[in-house]
Parts: sequence; C-alpha cells; structure tokens
Amino acid sequence: MKFKGNMAITKDIYIGVDGGATKCKVHIENAHGQALAQAISGPANINVSVNDAWDSIHNAVQAALAKVDLDLKNQHHDFHVGLGLAGIEVSDKCDRFIKRLHPFTNFRLESDAYAACLGAHNNQDGAIIIIGTGVNGLQTQNGKTVQVGGWGFPHDDIGSGAWLGLQVAGLTLQWLDGRIPVSPMLEEIYAKFNRDMSGLITWANSANSTQFAELAPYVVNHLDDKDVYAIKLIEQAATAIDAVFFAMRKRTIDKSVPLPVSLFGGIAPFLRPWLCKELQECLVEQTHDAAVGAVFMIRNELQA
Repeated sequence: MKFKGNMAITKDIYIGVDGGATKCKVHIENAHGQALAQAISGPANINVSVNDAWDSIHNAVQAALAKVDLDLKNQHHDFHVGLGLAGIEVSDKCDRFIKRLHPFTNFRLESDAYAACLGAHNNQDGAIIIIGTGVNGLQTQNGKTVQVGGWGFPHDDIGSGAWLGLQVAGLTLQWLDGRIPVSPMLEEIYAKFNRDMSGLITWANSANSTQFAELAPYVVNHLDDKDVYAIKLIEQAATAIDAVFFAMRKRTIDKSVPLPVSLFGGIAPFLRPWLCKELQECLVEQTHDAAVGAVFMIRNELQA
C-alpha cells in the first residue's frame, strides 16, 4: 500500500463514471472508500456515439488517476469501474459499447439514472425523478429497479424542459393566428424570433429536445408576474411529475413505508412548490452524486 499525502493508494482502485449528453464525471476511491480524485471530460452518451463515449471515459479516468500518480497501464493495481451512462436503452449501441476492448479489471454498466439513485440515497433503497431536458423516474428497493418515463421526446418527457418549450412554441403560434389572447410570455417568445412568424415555424418544425428546452426559462421567468399560460404549463408539468411518482409508488414492495425521493435536473427547483403533498412529504436532498453512485454499483457487483 502506498500513500499520496494522507491518501492510501491500495491495490484495488474503484472508479465511478457518470456519463451524459454534455459531460462525463469520474470519481475515484481506494479500497477503504476514501476519495482519491475526480475529473471531468466530454460527453459520454452511448446512443450518440459509442466511440466518443469511450474516449470521454478514458480521458476523464486518466486525468483523475494522474492527480494521484496512477495510470491505467500500471499492472500493480486492479481498476474496477462502475459506468452510469446515458443511452444504454438502445440495445445495439449498448452491445457495441460492451464489446469494446478496455483496460479495466471489472466493470458494470447501468443507466445514469440508476447511478444517480444509488448516489442520492447512499446505496440504500429510494427513488429519484429527473426533471431536466427530459423526465425520468427510477426507484430501487430490495434489489429491484423500477423505471417510469424516460422514453424520449416528443412522445414522452411530459413536464420536462423540452415539453415546456414545445408547449410554449405552440401557444405562441395559436396567439399569432388569433386562437388565444396574447400574454407577456408569448410576446417575449415572439420577440426571440425577431417577430418573424415564418422563422418561428421553420425553427419549430426542425428543433430537437435540447433546442425546445431552451424556451423553458421563458416559462419559469414569467411565474412571478402570474402569466396565465406560464402558470397553466407549470401546473400541467407538476401533474405529470406527480403521475411519475404515483406510478413508482404503486410498484413498491412495501407500500406502508414510502421511499425517499430526490429530485434532479434544472427544471426541478421550479416545479417543486407545485408538486402534490404526497410527493413533497417524501422529498429528501441527495447524499452523493451519480459518480459516487457508480462506485456503489461496482462495489455491489463485486460483493454479490
């Protein structure tokens, strides 16, 4: 066993990876659970690119290991990695990812939501609801995982930033052709597109979920001035999140003991006051992030 400062560099090194559409975060621990280093690199969404995901993971892991004078090529250490990645629902991409040669002694692959849930509840039973560009609910109990939502935009992700953007774009077009009255929020959306209806229509017919989500701040920014459409959309979004919560709760093993729930995502803080009483009573702050949760994943795998 070596020491780097006051940190023990053990033979077994545990690595947690949280990979999503915008970045890849790595957390490294020794065999005693002592944090050694962290690092961040580029995106690691399997569905977007298997090769780019592996490159981002490798770059972030190497950067973190370098902080404690370690390297994946060091044969005196065993590197065990838990991978919590976006895009694993796409089976052919997932198979290609798993079949790639890699330098790790052991690894376990799960969704980024699963890693976030383990991290949020310190490797104990619990649930999370992610309310960002999309919406995804996930809970773990007695080793069983339940997922609700997260099936993609525009056919799902109701209540998300992308959904809010889609709705407000549609409302703006309804106002412009005289179907509904105007509001300050709709005026502001129209001004964003230089008051050019043709430009708005062209954009709306080609925008993806990320682009629609860029309109979500217009909704939350108009809550304080009680814009009628902003309030209606937030109420609808909150109702959709309540439905995710109740769907997960129906599938709990012991319904007499409510599972704690943590909220994730940029839209979550704005929706929280509008959520139902039952959900609010279950809300807890997360204990750790998804990268730490991914370390729990691989430790659980090796201890099973």
